[in-house]
Amino acid sequence: MARAVCPPDGLTTELIEATVDNADAYVGALGPTARRALLTVAQGLERATRLRSGIPFSALDPADARVVLDRWRRGPMRPALRLIRDIIVLAHYEVPEVRAAVGYLPDPFVAAKAAQRGERWSADIATHRRLLVAPAPLSPSASRLRVRARESAATAEDPRSHQSRNGVIRPGAEMPSLVECDVVVVGSGAGGGVVAAELAEAGLSVVVLEEGEHHSTESFTTSTLRALQTLYREGGAMTTLGRAPIGYAEGRCVGGGTVVNGGMAFRASESTLSRWATTSGDRTLAGHGLDAHYERVERFLSVGLPDPGSIGRDQDLLRLGAERLGWRVVDDRRNHVHCGGCNVCTWGCPTGAKQSTLVSYLPRALAFGATVWAGCRVDRVLMTGKQAVGVRGHVSGDAGRARVFEARARHVVVCAGAIQTAALLLRSGVQPPSGQLGRNLSVHPGAGVAAVFDEVVEGWKGAHQSLQVREFERDGIILAAVNLPPSLVARSLPLDGAPLGETMTRYNQIVTAGVLVEDTGTGRVRALGRSGAAVTYPVAPADAGRVASGLLRLSEALLAAGAHTVHLPIRGQQPLQSREDVRRASALRFRAPDMDLSTVHLMGTARIGTDPLWAVCDPYGAVHDARGLSVADASLFPGAVGVNPMLTIMALATRVAERIIETW
Repeated sequence: MARAVCPPDGLTTELIEATVDNADAYVGALGPTARRALLTVAQGLERATRLRSGIPFSALDPADARVVLDRWRRGPMRPALRLIRDIIVLAHYEVPEVRAAVGYLPDPFVAAKAAQRGERWSADIATHRRLLVAPAPLSPSASRLRVRARESAATAEDPRSHQSRNGVIRPGAEMPSLVECDVVVVGSGAGGGVVAAELAEAGLSVVVLEEGEHHSTESFTTSTLRALQTLYREGGAMTTLGRAPIGYAEGRCVGGGTVVNGGMAFRASESTLSRWATTSGDRTLAGHGLDAHYERVERFLSVGLPDPGSIGRDQDLLRLGAERLGWRVVDDRRNHVHCGGCNVCTWGCPTGAKQSTLVSYLPRALAFGATVWAGCRVDRVLMTGKQAVGVRGHVSGDAGRARVFEARARHVVVCAGAIQTAALLLRSGVQPPSGQLGRNLSVHPGAGVAAVFDEVVEGWKGAHQSLQVREFERDGIILAAVNLPPSLVARSLPLDGAPLGETMTRYNQIVTAGVLVEDTGTGRVRALGRSGAAVTYPVAPADAGRVASGLLRLSEALLAAGAHTVHLPIRGQQPLQSREDVRRASALRFRAPDMDLSTVHLMGTARIGTDPLWAVCDPYGAVHDARGLSVADASLFPGAVGVNPMLTIMALATRVAERIIETW
């Protein structure tokens, strides 16, 4: 497979071995479904080729192997074949010599940016760190609760006496079999980090349980392969089930998705919030009802426009193309303290500039006495009748043996993301009267293009994203340039062998950009076995049309900026080289199964609403027909948000925490 899909020039035996070693390491991070798919396609290729030609696939020369692969790409095994091809290509372009050969040398650049940031902005950095640990009660109720907690903690036998000390992040290996607290929070990302900090500041004893491990800022690197193995669930290679599979990724580390997102911090539009208010019956969502919660989050995250020196040439080119066409461009708002423009946001910010919960809300939670346990998977919410009384989970021990633990609490807040939250509650036997738990999944389906310019772009020198084209926002379409490392650019290109190698020699002349679509269709999450989740999502034809339209508009903008070739993620579609090509392609009808779709925005599986027969949770995240059980993540959204969801997750999580405090 490596000889067939990797560029043949310079493909030595040593390089093939390094590629296969990387691929083998990555496969170890995949989930069981993906591994079974890989095994199936490998066995199928070997046997079918032997039956057809008398020679197994593994014995074919590269040219004949490519013929076989092209034939299989037109059949039902296309998704599985794409997976194994993508793994090989990713693994190849993660070999250090190959990265260097295409001109990708990020490590000296990142080191220089980190040093410059520390020298120039040390005072601002220190000021924000002080802000993060300074008292700022969420409400008068929080202040009163804190006073009561201090008085109670003065009693030696009170189990909350640890609240007078700073909390810690502890490894799962130290997890006792039983932990007791006021509130247990499942997940440490956008929802869990906020809830933990707000409740801990109010004086409650808080335990955060995070399935992933703790990785410090200093441990983050520019290695795509390492990040996928350590920071993402199942190597970031999960897919929905359906005729048009959508690849999706979830963060799985202390800090959750905020560690691996691009750092965009947009509020939901007033039109979206008004629509949510109408559909959910929660009128407080409309009329700036979330403004105070948004403002509080923005202060702790240092949300603002990118520093001018952090904006890369790829962003300038997309802006240029959009402006030449007269399209509306919006500058990003980002959660950062003087971003250096290292462009490895999605592998963990190596400077600490991006204010993920790892460096913002979780330190705040720890400062007020919360404890974070890493490497602890929650398997079940414990219920006594309708009352949540804690959770049960496990820690992977020596020789793979799982050690079971329980965390007993008066209140459980589940913040595991739209997929894992729904699966956990379903597995726990939670049955809200609406029957909607796990349903109404929105995903913001998207896809990307790769545009080749004559000029040197070096898009990896600059912030991950600094602007969005909002000209087509009313149609539910947002366009953005998002630079990718060589391994992901190569993986995205519909090319193999020599054509792939030829295009990748121009890596530093490539702008990668993507489309985000506010979807109208919905999917469903089901619990699978003791720990898995099955996600079905039929792509609505209208949404597929919007993705295709967005890809063509994006191509038009990049061609207007000077690109000479734009590669599309659509099977059978030739690269576009002119506006006339775009016009001709616009007359075609592209089907969702022919597009390589992906997402990192998953929402809506435990939607909020006033009607228990329509919603899973009430407007403040409390699960209908249950006591002591809340949700605080993107599961709460009563529809697609249409923009990057992080800030709205955190605003709603602040409101969830506020209600818990007020009713304690």
